[in-house]
Amino acid sequence: MAKKTLTERFVQNSVAERLHREYYGQKRAYVATEAYTKLKRADVFISFLRAAKRPYVVVVEAKSRTTIHQLKLKEDPEKLRWAGSLITIGLIAGLSAALGYQWYFNAVNTVLLLGIFLLGSTAITALVGWLDLSRLQSVGAIEQLARYPANEQWIAIGEDTFAKPTEYRALRRQCRKNGLGLIVVTARGRLQLKEVPTPGHTFNNYLDKYGKKTAILKAIRKDPDYGPTPSERRKTRRQLLNAAVLLGLVGILGLIGYEESVRPVVPDPFQEGTWELAEIVEDSLAVEDVNSGEPLDCNGFSVERRSFIVVDALLNERKTALRVGELVAAGITTIQTVPTDCLNSWPQPGRLAIWTGEVFPDRPSAKRAAELYRQRLEAAGMKVVYGRGVKVRP
Repeated sequence: MAKKTLTERFVQNSVAERLHREYYGQKRAYVATEAYTKLKRADVFISFLRAAKRPYVVVVEAKSRTTIHQLKLKEDPEKLRWAGSLITIGLIAGLSAALGYQWYFNAVNTVLLLGIFLLGSTAITALVGWLDLSRLQSVGAIEQLARYPANEQWIAIGEDTFAKPTEYRALRRQCRKNGLGLIVVTARGRLQLKEVPTPGHTFNNYLDKYGKKTAILKAIRKDPDYGPTPSERRKTRRQLLNAAVLLGLVGILGLIGYEESVRPVVPDPFQEGTWELAEIVEDSLAVEDVNSGEPLDCNGFSVERRSFIVVDALLNERKTALRVGELVAAGITTIQTVPTDCLNSWPQPGRLAIWTGEVFPDRPSAKRAAELYRQRLEAAGMKVVYGRGVKVRP
C-alpha cells in the first residue's frame, strides 16, 4: 500500500499547534487557521503583544505535494519585461555614446528610437527568459504570502513535499532572499525551522487588516509576555555585528592614516636598556674624531621625497656616544647620527637616531639593507638594538 503524503491541512494544524509555543515562547497568543484579511486569507494566523498596546502578527502559508506547483521557481513576466527594457535602454545609450550619435526630437529619430527600443526589448527579454535566470523568476507561494500583512511571514511544507532536492534548495534560497521563514513539518507533526524570517516594521499595527480584532485583543491581553521575538533578537545581533565590523574597519583606516601622517599609536619600539654595552674606555675613542659620528643638525640631513633609512637605535646623547664608540670599535664606521626631529617621522622626539648613512627609495630595499646590517652586527658579536628600516619625509 502506497504511503500517504502529508496533507496541507496536516501541515497547517501542526504549525498552528506548535509554532507559537516552541519558537515564540508565547503561552498567551491568539492562533487561528484560515484567517481572512480584507482581500485574502492566511493559512495560519498568530498574534501576541510585542509590547503594551503593540500587537505582533505572524502569518504562515502552508503547502503540500498537491500544491507543489506554487513552490517552484517560474518566470516572472513583469521582471522579464523590466529587465529587457532596462538592458535595451542601457545598450542604446552606450552605443550612442560610443558612436557619438545624438538623438534629436524629430519624426525620423523618434520612430527610429522607438523601433530599436521595441525590437531590442523584445529580443533581449526572450534571451533573458531563455537563460533561465533565477533572479528574474518567482515562487507563487511567496507572491501569495506577500499579500498578507504581517510582522513575520513563514512558508510551511511537509517533509515529503519535494521529490527533487534541487527544487527544495531553490525554494530555500528564495525564502532567504525575501526574508521569509521556512518550516518543514515531519510525519509526526514536529517542526523543523530551516530558515528564520527577517522581521519587518516591528511596531506597525497589522492587526487592523484582519477580522475579529476586538476578540483577538481581548485574548492576547490576558497575562501577556512582552519582549522581542527570536527573529528580532537575531536581527539585532546581526546589526550590532555589522556595526562593530564597520566601526573596526573605520578605526583601522583611521589608525593607518594617523600613523602615516602623524606618529604611531603603538609606543615607540626603540627601547633603551635592551642591550648591554661592552666595556669601552670612552676617552680612548673620541667620538668627535669619527667624521660620520658627530651629531648633525637638520641641515646635514635632507631628502627630496619620502624615503627610508636603516636605524640602529634611538638613544639619548650619552648612550648615543657609547653606542657609536662600540660600532666604530667593531669596524662599522659608516654610521651617522641625526636628531629624531629631523626625520619628519614618528620616532621619539628629542633623541638621536643612529643610522647606517644610506638613504633608500622604498621599503623593500631598506628591508634588505637592514637584514644585511643585522647580519654584520651578529658577525661582529654585537647585539642588535633595532636594525630596521624607518620612513623619513622631506
